[in-house]
Amino acid sequence: MRLGSFILFLVLSFSLFSQNNENNDLQNLLNRLKETEIDTVKVNLLNEISEKLIGVDNEKAYKFCKQAINLADNNNYYKGLSDSYYNIAKYFYYKYEFDSILYFYQKSKTINNNENINKITNAKFNYLVGLTYHIQSDYTKAILYYKKSLDFYKSLDSKSNIINCYSNIGVAFYNLGDYEKALENYFVSLEISETTKDSVHIAGLYSNIGAVCMEQEKLEDALDYYIKANYIATQIGSKPNIADTYRNIGEIYIEERKFDSVEIVYDKALEIYKELNDIRGEVIILNKFGRNYYQQTEYVDNLEKKELFDKSLEFYNKSLSLNKEVNEVEEKINSYLGIGEVYLYKKQYYKAIKYLEKAEVMAERIESLVYIKSIQENLSKANAGIGNFKKAYYSHVLFKNLYDSLKNDENIELLTKTRMQYEFDKQQKEQEFIQAQKDLEYKQKQKRDRLIRIFILIGLFIVSVFSIQMMRSYQRKKRDNELLEKQKEEIEKQKEEITDSIIYAKRIQTAVLPPSSWVEENLPEHFILFRPRDIVSGDYYWMNKVDNKIIVAAADCTGHGVPGAFMSMLGVSFLNEIVNKNNIVQPNIILNQLRSQVKHTLDQTGKEGEAKDGMDIALCVIDFDNMILQYAGAYNSLYLFRKGELIEIKADRMPIGIHIREKESFTNNEMALEKGDTLYIFSDGYADQFGGEKGGKFKTKNFKKLLADIQPKTMKEQHTILDKNIDDWRGDIEQIDDILVLGIRV
Repeated sequence: MRLGSFILFLVLSFSLFSQNNENNDLQNLLNRLKETEIDTVKVNLLNEISEKLIGVDNEKAYKFCKQAINLADNNNYYKGLSDSYYNIAKYFYYKYEFDSILYFYQKSKTINNNENINKITNAKFNYLVGLTYHIQSDYTKAILYYKKSLDFYKSLDSKSNIINCYSNIGVAFYNLGDYEKALENYFVSLEISETTKDSVHIAGLYSNIGAVCMEQEKLEDALDYYIKANYIATQIGSKPNIADTYRNIGEIYIEERKFDSVEIVYDKALEIYKELNDIRGEVIILNKFGRNYYQQTEYVDNLEKKELFDKSLEFYNKSLSLNKEVNEVEEKINSYLGIGEVYLYKKQYYKAIKYLEKAEVMAERIESLVYIKSIQENLSKANAGIGNFKKAYYSHVLFKNLYDSLKNDENIELLTKTRMQYEFDKQQKEQEFIQAQKDLEYKQKQKRDRLIRIFILIGLFIVSVFSIQMMRSYQRKKRDNELLEKQKEEIEKQKEEITDSIIYAKRIQTAVLPPSSWVEENLPEHFILFRPRDIVSGDYYWMNKVDNKIIVAAADCTGHGVPGAFMSMLGVSFLNEIVNKNNIVQPNIILNQLRSQVKHTLDQTGKEGEAKDGMDIALCVIDFDNMILQYAGAYNSLYLFRKGELIEIKADRMPIGIHIREKESFTNNEMALEKGDTLYIFSDGYADQFGGEKGGKFKTKNFKKLLADIQPKTMKEQHTILDKNIDDWRGDIEQIDDILVLGIRV
């Protein structure tokens, strides 16, 4: 399986509308900074200096960024402040602190949207956020932000950056297994690159198209594109591109079983990556060495097989170790998948399953059907090896379904059709251009003759029209001002009516939540921290009592505000029906039926482009008489503190709604309770709030520590501490999501 084994040309360049820093001497900028007394000029110089230093001396760049932010903020210089936020976000990009990038993006977005002053920074920032999600393998979000950036660059007619956006959108679609959309974007980017004679991008795009050929098992076409890419990269002396094409050519040699040649080109690639200090490139090439040694085992005797398996594991583990510095999700999947395959063929099935399941969790998180297909194929074999034929069968069915969808005849014919269409369009445009030139010459001659005839008339006409226009302009301006004032009043009235409606909806939503008197009676020691981001909430909590068993749930619906509130009302309604009408009190069965209700009501079938609305939820059944706890969860875990120690009961990694694992039942967890145990169920809103010195998320790790620290406190005191802490953390940053934390002491 070649999954993810070849390099794709992902444009990481930050030279987007740069201020020609390469033409500015750093010392000259520093001297100008000392001489100027104008604060706005200082801000611009600080931004130029920091932009020049980023990637060279990041810590110095960070200091200049901070100075620029403080000075711009004090002077309400919004354009300079927006540029400063972008520069400091680039600094955090090089530090791989992705939460901080998103934090400063939100701050910059607020300024740009409010002031409408900085279209260029909006374009650059959306591109940077796209890269951030791309590197974390969240390809759907990456595409969203690349497209936002593309819209800005189209309005600015910046061809080089339009090329960048189309290229990266294509890579993201490729990573999602959508080869048709990948090729569509590659060829658009290639066409523009050829008109601008952008050799770097042409070489990269040839590599990307070759990668699609590889997936479709068109090795000759793939090699043709890779050789073209390597030739161009060598001609222009682009070392990153040369290394990347060596990696890709190595994949062809593996397929052709030329394993000695594979090592030669991989060694060349590794040498260049080390020279460039490209850690990400090193991580990938180490995985490739592991794959190369693994592939060779098929063609040697048993004695050599052991040595090759050991070498393969060595390189996969080296890649994992180095990957800690860059957190390249896709390459972690490749490492875990590769190690799992080695152990599978060594018949060490339990070890194989361990690593394959690690890969499975990450592949499902990034929704990569291509990876999931390969993982399920190997899980099927490993589970069969230990005699777990039920799981083996399930994995095999999932693998077969994915294989059929990704390797159908339409996809195999796709590359040829797309390429032929591209060549045809190219020739047609050349002919159209020649004819257009002839038409243009004829029209220009006619235009000159006509201009001579009407030039004299225009002069007389302008004099008469000018005086009339002045009068009409005055009258029109007066009418427009009156109309604007009237429209303003209408908009304010509509806004007031909408707000009143949402406030009324809040009353309805509040009414369906458990009454505080009921909660106090049945849960004497508890707290509920419930803070909607908007007037109404996508988070909700629900409680009931059946035969002396208390059922408690905390849920987080897709979205927030009005859309989330609609989902929450559905959730409450369904839970009431499942528990009260059907008298079901086992948590996993409740969640199974809730999932069925949501899918049926929202008409979810799993088709492409269909909304995947649903909810994450933690649901407990507490039997105080027998001191028994049952719990089931969809993504949302349960924390239990006993004598100060945390016991985390993890949720199933699937939502209430359509999902690739929807045929599985949720897990029912049961454990004995002890007096003094404290239970917490919650949404992800608390841990996801931005704040702190660097503007990052609060994070689950800090949330756990905070809960551990407040264990000696009463539940009422815990509520106060949690409430105050999140406000202190956020500072002046807006709340970005609904917050729900529910604590119960036994």
